[in-house]
Parts: sequence; C-alpha cells; structure tokens
Amino acid sequence: MLKPIYTFLFLLILQTLAYAQDPQQGNRDKIAAVLALQPAETSTGLKVSMTLLEAFSPSEIADLLLRLRPPGQGNNAAIEYATNSYSYYVMQPGKSTQRATFVKGTLMALETIKDNDNRGYLIQLLQNAADDTAIEALSDYLNDPYLSEKAARALARIDTEPAGRALLDGLAGATGVEAIQLINALGFMAYKPAESAIIAYASLPDTAMRRTVFFALSRLGSNVSGAVLEKAARDAAYAYEPTQATGAYLNYAHRLQAEGNAATAAKIASRVFKGAERAGQTHTRGAALALLTAIHPDKQKKTLIRAAKDDDIVYRNSALRILAPQLNDGDAAQLVRGFSGLDEEVQVDLLRFLGKQKQQSVLPEVKHALQSTSPLVRIAAINAFYQLDAENAVPELMRLLPTSEREVSQSIQEVLMTTDNEQLPQLLMDVLAASPSPETAVIILELLAHRGVGEAMPAVIARIQGDAPTEVKAAAFSALPQLARPEDLKVLLQLLSRAGGEEVSPVQQAITIAVNRSESKAELTEQVISALHAADAPQQAVFFPVLSGIGGNKSLAVVLDNTENSDPELRNAAVLALAAWTTVEALPHLVDLSRRVTDAGELDAVVKGLVRLVGISDAPAPQKVLLLRDAFEVARTSEQKEGILRALEANKTYNAMLFAGRFLDDEQLKSTAANTVMNIALENRNLYGKEVTRLLDKVSGILSGSESSYLRAAIRKHLAELPEDAGWTSLLGEDNLSGWKGLVGDPIKRRTMSESALVAAQQRADEQMHAGWYVKGGILHFRGSGNNIVTEQQYSNLEMLIDWKLDKKGKDGDAGVYLRGTPQVQIWDTSRINVGAQVGSGGLYNNQTHESKPLTVADNPLGEWNTFYIKMIDDRVTVYLNGILVTDNVVLENYWDRSQPIFPSEQIELQAHGTQVSYRDIHIRELPAK
Repeated sequence: MLKPIYTFLFLLILQTLAYAQDPQQGNRDKIAAVLALQPAETSTGLKVSMTLLEAFSPSEIADLLLRLRPPGQGNNAAIEYATNSYSYYVMQPGKSTQRATFVKGTLMALETIKDNDNRGYLIQLLQNAADDTAIEALSDYLNDPYLSEKAARALARIDTEPAGRALLDGLAGATGVEAIQLINALGFMAYKPAESAIIAYASLPDTAMRRTVFFALSRLGSNVSGAVLEKAARDAAYAYEPTQATGAYLNYAHRLQAEGNAATAAKIASRVFKGAERAGQTHTRGAALALLTAIHPDKQKKTLIRAAKDDDIVYRNSALRILAPQLNDGDAAQLVRGFSGLDEEVQVDLLRFLGKQKQQSVLPEVKHALQSTSPLVRIAAINAFYQLDAENAVPELMRLLPTSEREVSQSIQEVLMTTDNEQLPQLLMDVLAASPSPETAVIILELLAHRGVGEAMPAVIARIQGDAPTEVKAAAFSALPQLARPEDLKVLLQLLSRAGGEEVSPVQQAITIAVNRSESKAELTEQVISALHAADAPQQAVFFPVLSGIGGNKSLAVVLDNTENSDPELRNAAVLALAAWTTVEALPHLVDLSRRVTDAGELDAVVKGLVRLVGISDAPAPQKVLLLRDAFEVARTSEQKEGILRALEANKTYNAMLFAGRFLDDEQLKSTAANTVMNIALENRNLYGKEVTRLLDKVSGILSGSESSYLRAAIRKHLAELPEDAGWTSLLGEDNLSGWKGLVGDPIKRRTMSESALVAAQQRADEQMHAGWYVKGGILHFRGSGNNIVTEQQYSNLEMLIDWKLDKKGKDGDAGVYLRGTPQVQIWDTSRINVGAQVGSGGLYNNQTHESKPLTVADNPLGEWNTFYIKMIDDRVTVYLNGILVTDNVVLENYWDRSQPIFPSEQIELQAHGTQVSYRDIHIRELPAK
C-alpha cells in the first residue's frame, strides 16, 4: 500500500530532476521520468506527471506518442496513462498554451504513425483536447472505414462552425456506416445547416440509419424536422421500436421547450400521450406525461393521480416519481381515496411513496392499513407509519408484534432496531413477560440485546434456566454479552459451570464484560477464580478464556500454572487463553511459552498472540524489534513469518530494516520483506549507507504490480537525495573476525611501545583473541575466558548500535563497550547486587566525577537480547538501552589518566569477563565534530 511519504518524495522530483546536456538524451530522460510515474494512482503522482508534461514541446509530445507500439509488439500502458490524463488536464482553465502545444504534438505524431490502432488512439486524444487547428487533419479520416467514427466524434467535440462544415462536406456522397457516423456527429453538435442533407436519408429502409437520422433531427429543432419526426412516430403507433422514432419525437419536444416554445412542445407531448394508450406503451406514456407536467404542472394533477393508481407498475411508478416534487396534502388525500379497493401491489407502492414523502396528512389511512389482510400491505404500512410518526408508532407496533406472522414480525423488528424511543425497553420486557410465541420471544430477546437492556437480565436468565423452546434458549444465550452487568456475575458463573457446546462462548463473553464493567474488578476476578477452582476438572478449561479477557496478574498466574498441567485438555486451553491475552503483562510469558510449545496449533496461536501484544504494547521500537526477532526464531510457517515481518514495519529502526532485508532472497517471504524494508527506509532519512543502498536496489528488483514503477521511482529519488558520507556501516561479518584484533594494553601504554614491541604484542593478543572469541551466524561470541576484542579502526564522534546478551547460566555477568579505548558503557547481570549491578546497564561505570549510574533499569531478563544505541560527541555520551534513555549527555572521564580529557580518537573495545557474552548487529556511523 502506498504511504504518505511519497507525497513529498514526488513533489521534490520537480526540484531535482536534471536532464542531460545532449538534447536527444534530455528528451529521453524527460520521457523516462514521466513514464516511470505511470500509472499515477494517487493525486500526488498525477500532479507530478502532469507538471512534467507541461514542460514538453510539441516535438517532445510527438516523440512520446511515437513510442506507441502496434498491438502485440509492446506494452503501451504507461504512454496511454500519461497522454490520456494530459489530454483532459490541458482543458482546464488557464491551460490554453499547454493545450495548443499538446494538439500540435499529437498532430505531428498522427502524420507519422502508420498503425491504425495507434492512429485511433491519437484521434481519441484529439477528441478530448482538439480545437480548429485539428480540423483539416481529422477531415482526412472521415471516409476511412477504420477511423471515420473516431474522426467524426472528434470534430463533433470541437463543436465549431468549421468543424460542422467539415462533417457536412464529408457527408456529401457518403453511404452506409460512414454516413451513419457523420449524421450522428452532426446531430450531436446540433449543426442546423445539415438538416436538409440529413432528411434526405430519412426514407432509407436501413433501421440503424433511420434511428440515427431521427436522433439527429430531434437535436435540430426546426418545423421541418418536427414534421418528419411526427410522421415517423405516428407510423410507429407511438411505441418504442428499433428506429426509436417516438423517443426522438419526444426529445424534439423537450428541445422546443428548452428553446421557449412550450406550446408546441405541449401539443406534441399530448399527441404522444393520447396515442400511446395501447398495452406495452407505458414507457412512452410516462415520458409524455413527465413532459406535460414539466410544462403545465397544475393541469396534469388529475392525470398523475390516476396514473399513480394504475395497475401497470412501470407507469404507476413513473407517475409517482413525477408527482413527488409537487405533492401536497390534497394530492395525498386523492391518492388514498378508495385505498382498500386498490390492487395489493398498488397499495404497497402508495404506502412506500407516502412514507418516503413524509406525508403525515394520510397517517389515519396508513394506520388503518395495519389491519389489512395482506401481509405485504401491512409491512409497507409498518414502515410508512414509523416514517410518519416514529414516536407513536413504537407502542402500536409492539402491540401488533405478538399477533403478527413471521415476515410481518421481522419487519417490525427491523423498524424497532432503528428507534431511539425511550419507552421501548419497558415495552419489550412487558411483551416478554406475557409469554409470547417462540418466534416473538426470539425477536424480543434480539431487540433487548441490541438495546443493551441490562434490566432484562433476570427475564433472560429465566428463559435459559426454564423449559423454554430450543430457539428461545439459543436467543437468550446470545443476548447475554449485551446485557451483562457486574451484579449478574454469580448467576453467569453458575451458567458457565454447566454450559456446553455453543452455549459456552456467549456466557464467557458475558462474564468478561460483567467483570470489566465493574468498579470492583479485583473482587469480581477473585470470584471467577474461585468458581474455576470449584468446577470439575473438565469444566475448568472454559474459565480460561474469561481470565484472558479480564487480564491482570491474578488471572495470569492461574492460567500460567495450567500451561504445565498434566491434563492435555486443560494445558491446551491454558496455552490458547494465554495466546489470546488482551493486556501486555502476558508478553514475557508468551515469549517463554513460544520456546517451549511443540504442538503446531498451539505454537501458531502463541506466535500470533505474541505479535499482537507487541503491537499494542507501549514498549519502545527497539524493544519491540527484539521481541519480534525472538518470535521469528520460533516461527515455523510462512504465514507466521510474514506476520512478523509486517509487524516490524511499524518500528522504524535500522535493525528492523536490516533484519527484514535478510529475507529478500526467500521466495516465500521476499515480497513482504521488500515492503517492510522499503517503508522503513523511505520514512527515515537518517538511515543511509552502502547496506541501505544495497537493500533498496534489491527491493526495486522485487517490486511488481500496478504500483511498482511508481515505487521504484520513489526509491531512486530517495537514494539520490541521501547524504554522500559513508553512513551506517557494519563492524561484524557473518562468519569471521575481519576488522577486529586482540587488545594490547591501554591507549597510553600502547603509545610508549616501540613499533617492534607493539607488533609482537599484537601478534600474541590476536592469538588470545581467536582463542576467546568467534563469530557464527553473524553473532560474536565470547567463550568466557580471555581478553577484550577491539576494532582495527579508530573512531572519534559516532553513533553506534549494538545488541548484547549475557549467558543465563554464567557466573558474575559483567561486560561493556569501551569508547575511544576507555571504559566503559557498562553491561551487568542485574542480579549481582553484591557489586551494585542492580542499578542496571548503560551507565558510565568508571566515572568518578561525573554520573556513573544509569537513569533507570531498562535491562531485559538475563539470557535475553538487549540493544544499545550509543552516541558520543567530543567527550559526552548518550545511551539508550532497549529504547529507554539511561545516560543523558554525560562526560566520559579518561580512566587511564584522569588529569587528561578523553582521547580525541581511539578504537572501540568490547569487554567480556566472568561469563559467556554474545554481541550482534554492531553498526557504526561516524559523525563530524561540532
């Protein structure tokens, strides 16, 4: 789906698009730029395309059109999208210069193109935009069997005297289809000088020709044309037939009326109305009556009233449509006179009409129709009554409900569903208390549920617990969620302990709603838990979804206990309930459960639940990315993995983009991965570098579908506008320690060593590094013993991303990141309170003067991945741990000589001792000095 980011991306095209110095190359570039945006499926894309085309000269318009290929030899879609849109665009006010340029360029192309299909397309463009300058060229095609119709239409759309003359000249000597096309065009533009020439064709036997001639003459409006049309309509007995003479005659009358000759128009309409009395001519009579009414509304009232009661449905409804705009109380009274003696269908149509017209004067007749013997009439009366008097209709309809047939009762129900009448709840409960028929009871229960009438709960429970018919009990169960109140919890719990089959779900929903609506939620939650423990083991499982909907730590503890239950049914129910949990306290437990469940169905529910809770949690984006990556590790199906990749898109981080980018070569996942990579990258201009460019280039090759060319243009534009410096670079390979070396002393000591001593010490340090550190699958591991590892390159000001994890089983977890060779951004096992580790990771541990402790504890549990964002400018350091600020622009002191400031440039160093440590996704971006 297209994102809002493209709005500014494409507007910037106009500012930055540069064309080559060579004119031909420049022309090709301009055309390529336009075609790259096709099809422009948003208003922004269309605006950009049209603005680019405004800069085209006639020859460039021609060059663009000359790229059209004959059918079967190429795809013309992009060219046609662009030029067809532009042919309408130039017709806007203030675009006369652009219009002239476009027409001239199109005519130039028309002279060269030989393929008839493409010629036809160019003539269609001229039909949209041409003026008198195109008349001569279009006239050349009037006798072309393949193109004459298109050329004639184009001339008719120009609609000037020269264009009409060209069509008339073409008609001279024309026969057959070409003559029909020219006459049709002359009629369309109502070119009066062509009348006599057109009449000459009226006596021909060809039906299509005569139909076209009659249409054209109806547009000209002279007495001579009128006489021809009158005879043709009379000969057709004023019926609709293939030549459509009667329709043309009435069209002629409409034209006379529009020109101010109402008297003649009325005579024609009256003549047709009287002449069309035979069966099968109702359309004609209706059309004539509409014209008569338009000319003399008051004179036609009696005729309209009679027509509105006619047995012919088409004629009747035509009359009602004509009558509607001028209907008054007197007319309405006439319509309902003798109502009960009218045909059933007529009564229904009149009731619908009067209700829709809000004609309250006929309310007594409408109410009387409620007693009709016809169910169809009563249904129409029900709706009309409510439309005319909604307030008073409700109690009357409730009175009728118990005694009505099924279809009438359902009609009353539909009406009552829409009312806001405050009496309705009590009326419903009164009817239910009177023990109505099962059909009526079901309707009442559905209406009570729709209105959420909680006071009705005792009556609804009585239907469930009593001996009500099956369908009534089912309706009562279905109503429970909409009616549930906190005070109903006890009885609902009793129902749940005995419910089975389809009864279970509505009771569960009702209990959840009752608890969540309560001001004493904790107390009611305890009641649910107590009921669970009191239930038989097989029935306990039905309580777990309730606890899932209620949420909270007490509910969670009960469900978690049962995820290890020896009873497989209870364990499965608990797992599925945890997967459906509605609040985020279940998130870490779902992570843990996702690593333990083996059943495919359970895992699917857990993974999807985990992704859902990550989405609704308020965790920072970096933390969400860690959780989603954890979910991906356990996901088994493509559907699960695609869901995770889609969820990553909402978290606009560099690591999220890179992770999705790993799957651009996966046939099943690459489409989703490409969308995620593209939308993260294009919405964050701070993400750039060789890796970003590589991924977006790969995305461009994957994109497909109608928007692909548009999106590829956006990617090219985005890449062209990114900063030119190196951007983000990776410090860690997939399976080797390239770029890293062993630690030799400290920065001050190294500077005092001779070159030969430093080389020897480095050789020993590298051997020790390879013994203690290794890379596997893009993760840097420390085996638990050995010295620190450092970068071969030195860095000054920087931004750094690095994920880290301490071994869950290790002792004395302690690690860190040295900046400019100086300790350190601290990494702790926070359980080591004996050394003060409870303060959390991310602080500048070795500071003495400036703050050394983090602002807050933001560590994930031991054994889980964490992520640092570190920024160092001059001697000041900022650290985010898992997206939470823990060190805010604090000076990093020179541990090696506190009398000196921090070194201006030095290596990055990863410390690890006391336990196994893992690092991954180490990325760095060098920053200029302030």
